[in-house]
Amino acid sequence: MNGARIKIHPFIRAALVLFALLLAVYIPLKIYIARSESSDGASREPVLFSIFVTNELNGYREPCG
Repeated sequence: MNGARIKIHPFIRAALVLFALLLAVYIPLKIYIARSESSDGASREPVLFSIFVTNELNGYREPCG
């Protein structure tokens, strides 16, 4: 035997390389964000918003002002 090699499709190889690159960027970025948020010292208040779902408004427009 000549040392059998496993053939990997070029698309799969490219996908694996892309995944490794994205992971190499994601991990340090995640660490940087975690450190900068913890040293900020300011507590962040949650943002509140409401969504109204309606139908048959027939061109209703919110009044200005």
